[in-house]
Amino acid sequence: GGGRYDMDNLFDGIASNFAIGLVYMSLGVLGIVVNMGTVIMIVMNRVYRLSAYTLMANIALADSVILFITGVACGWSFVERDDSFRIATNATLLFPFEEHEGPRYVLSALHVSAWMAALLSYALLGLNRCIAIRYYGTRAKALNRMPVAISGSLATWAIGMIIALTGTFPSALMGIRQDMFTWSFLEFNHKRSLWFFIALLTLNLLAISGQWICSILVLLKIRYVKKKISRNKLNQNSANRFRKQAKLTFQFFYPSLLCTLSSVVLFSKPFLFDHGLLNRTILIILHVIWLVNHTCNPFIYAYFNDRMRLTYGQLMTCSQLRYEISKRRVSHTFTQGRHTSRRSNGQKANRMSTRSTRGGTTRDGNFVRNSLQMQSRDFEQLCEFMMRVNPFYDSSEGWRESSDEEEEDRPMSRELSVRAERYTR
Repeated sequence: GGGRYDMDNLFDGIASNFAIGLVYMSLGVLGIVVNMGTVIMIVMNRVYRLSAYTLMANIALADSVILFITGVACGWSFVERDDSFRIATNATLLFPFEEHEGPRYVLSALHVSAWMAALLSYALLGLNRCIAIRYYGTRAKALNRMPVAISGSLATWAIGMIIALTGTFPSALMGIRQDMFTWSFLEFNHKRSLWFFIALLTLNLLAISGQWICSILVLLKIRYVKKKISRNKLNQNSANRFRKQAKLTFQFFYPSLLCTLSSVVLFSKPFLFDHGLLNRTILIILHVIWLVNHTCNPFIYAYFNDRMRLTYGQLMTCSQLRYEISKRRVSHTFTQGRHTSRRSNGQKANRMSTRSTRGGTTRDGNFVRNSLQMQSRDFEQLCEFMMRVNPFYDSSEGWRESSDEEEEDRPMSRELSVRAERYTR
């Protein structure tokens, strides 16, 4: 009886760890797909080549790396954990990577560098939104430019990699804690591990404080401008432009809130676990919440940004690929039709020559009518494109009340106006 009971517990332990690993891996793969889709969307579309979107792409890239480690790698370690001795003793180490030092160092370095890159990018994005809403009419607007955003993104990875190297060599200070069902700090016994923890905590506090200071300033400005709009003290163009900026700001605000909660959980979990305040179920729930925090950013972007939601839909439905396939089919059909018509040209040449004298006037009229229809259709498409682009109100670099100053930054709108005038002629 006792042996059968032990075997049942062993089977339940294996099934439970397999299920936990499968959940972790599923969330990790989902997060990687949506975040990398965000990176590809921002990089491939010129309309997103602005400072705020560049920082969003950097955050999405960092989240993808974090999800690969905390989702796929952690999940795989639990799926592979089928040894009865390890299940019975609830061993901690870095199985299945403990026999191989290389993966341990690589995973630890990647996680710390991506974690710091994401956190510092949130701080830069908070500064970007604060300048865009409050200080865009000043010299600070020079910081909301693409070269600055790209340089800042590269700097976040450089800083993260330096910190990661100090916390990885000669021994990794972070890794998979199977006793905690998560990725966390391994120990605090040595002075090096304690200093590493303090350094990470300090940088997190500085980055999160910067996020919240910028967020509070922006929220106060939004409240002030909303009062002006409700009292009709702001012209319609400026009000529409401000609403666009406010929506883009909330795209940053809610992920920043989730980032703060994720950092608090990551730093507090080891101490709560050592004092026996977290059981197995709570540990698994906290890790799942951590994975969801890094997965949900693209969904928040799609909720607040109509253009991003449309682009996400185009990516999921492969509309560009289907368009290219249909265009090739049409061109192939047209080419075949030309070859067929050439064969019959010799037979119809005499009949066409006799009809040309009688139907010349009708053919000229049809040509003029078709040309006018084509020009009208092109003009309608141009108008639709102008409404989609909406350059007057949909810039993520910043907002100003003065409509005269805004006209200086609208070369695209003037170009579209020239094109529209050309078509009307």
